[in-house]
Amino acid sequence: MLLSGDLGYLDTESISGLLRDIREFERMTKALIKSLENKHLNP
Repeated sequence: MLLSGDLGYLDTESISGLLRDIREFERMTKALIKSLENKHLNP
């Protein structure tokens, strides 16, 4: 994605939106993992 921006395929606004989406996905994935770990430890 960053390379695409450097090469001019994506504009700054698109990259910013994609980075926001990636951070949100990361947050949701971490929450899911934590939830599953807690479920495993406390059945």
